[in-house]
Amino acid sequence: MKYFISLVAFVAIAISFCADVVADISYADLFLNGKGYKPVNDTWEINTFSLNEENKGCLPESILYREWCSNTFANGEQIYEAYKEIAFALEYHSEPPKTDYWQTPIETIQCRQGDCEDSVFLFFSKLAELDIDGEIVWGWVIDKTNSTAFAHVWYQLFDKHGLPYIVEGFSREWNGIIPVVSLNNNEERIPTFRLNHTMVQKFAENGEDAEDFFRPVQQFQYSWNLYAMNFIPVKDIFFKLQDMFHRYKEQLVSYN
Repeated sequence: MKYFISLVAFVAIAISFCADVVADISYADLFLNGKGYKPVNDTWEINTFSLNEENKGCLPESILYREWCSNTFANGEQIYEAYKEIAFALEYHSEPPKTDYWQTPIETIQCRQGDCEDSVFLFFSKLAELDIDGEIVWGWVIDKTNSTAFAHVWYQLFDKHGLPYIVEGFSREWNGIIPVVSLNNNEERIPTFRLNHTMVQKFAENGEDAEDFFRPVQQFQYSWNLYAMNFIPVKDIFFKLQDMFHRYKEQLVSYN
């Protein structure tokens, strides 16, 4: 597709699963606490202390995890720094019911809290100018142990061999960059919408009008406009992205 967008019908969720929907929940609370994926021995951490008002700017370091990121991913050291920020510097904070305000990365850094979208956009912002093989994914997570489901947003990276990894924040452990192949025992992920890193980068830098993404694609026989404009969740994502990045650019100007 022209803008590296892939869609999966939401009806697949209703057909494939009979699950209770959980809204006010952190992925880290469910799946990462004492678990997740630990590719190295994190006893080699430096500055492993609890953050407070006095030391909140001092984040932990793991020499071995940094080396693992560098060996596993292109731009691995930058990925390590971005992951460290969302894993250790943020507290999970869900929004009130019927609200869905997407914080800018600056707002997230200032308040040191947010939900899944906020951590993903902060992670993206740390890597925005790099050629990253990755994408932002909107979808659902099904907990196989108790058949609960919740809407979720995550960043998906691809390693030097093209293998996919998900990136999850809030865990305060070196365990949130997880090979997709290792997820199958505990959870099922149903992507409903994807945006390539390069496409998000273009959207952020150029401030494109969301309406531009819903114009017909001439090389396809069907009308992309007809398809996308009637897919309300997709429209909602693009307009929220437009609003968030517009505010973000204004904040960057004022801070600079």
